[in-house]
Amino acid sequence: MELTREQLFQQIWAEPIGAVAGRFGMTGNGLAKICDRLNIPRPSRSHWTRNPHSREPAPALPPPPLGLSEVVAFGSRQTRQSPGVRTRLDAASRRSQIIAAARQIAMEEGLSALTMRRLGHTVGISDTQVHNCFGGRIDLLTTMAREEIARQEAARVRRVARNADRRTIIMLSTIGYLHEAAEHGTLLQMLLRVPEVKEALRDERQLAATTARAPIIERLTESGAMDAATARASTTALTAVSLKAGGIVAAGRAPFAMVEQLCLSILMAGVASDERLADGLR
Repeated sequence: MELTREQLFQQIWAEPIGAVAGRFGMTGNGLAKICDRLNIPRPSRSHWTRNPHSREPAPALPPPPLGLSEVVAFGSRQTRQSPGVRTRLDAASRRSQIIAAARQIAMEEGLSALTMRRLGHTVGISDTQVHNCFGGRIDLLTTMAREEIARQEAARVRRVARNADRRTIIMLSTIGYLHEAAEHGTLLQMLLRVPEVKEALRDERQLAATTARAPIIERLTESGAMDAATARASTTALTAVSLKAGGIVAAGRAPFAMVEQLCLSILMAGVASDERLADGLR
């Protein structure tokens, strides 16, 4: 027999859970555990001993834990092992499931609500199993930050891959970054405010920034008109402008169109100045 969570919810609020469980060849305790895993509220122990007029009303049915089915199956082979209750996942899939749940909790309730116990309850596993996937909360937060940074970089690369003109690349890269920051940057900003996460990512972020700036600096110094120190300083300053603009739109501190226009104006003026110096046009 297959039931939706809604159907099971209605049945356990219509009659004692033992009676419902008996129809599935289960004990009341076994069905209660399935309800808990599926995030289905159950009547209290005293509910059925009260006068019908004094019984608590059924609450609204909350959504299922992330990654679990809306359908639960009961039968000779599925009883007490409903595939709708818990799904065995490989390690990579389980980590992805936990990160998706963590991202949702963080965006809706903030990082303070994000605990290993809360994640276990949301995903439908024990907090020990969460710890088996991530050594601890900081490990989880650092992994989330890495994924957000990788998402932004992948989006930037896709936008500039078909263009060879430096000005076009810088413009598209900046616009893409600002849009990513506006859409997904809030979570990354929260994560990077955690000192342990910021410190854990410090070296690899510096390496990534240095690698990204290297071809720009080479282009600016290849004519010999601009020295490497000036090229590095200019590139670092323009990058800082872009990062600051991304932080502003991620935090919603100013209208996106205004920030985008100001950021592009400053960057393109800086690019034009660099090109004049690089070409020896004082």
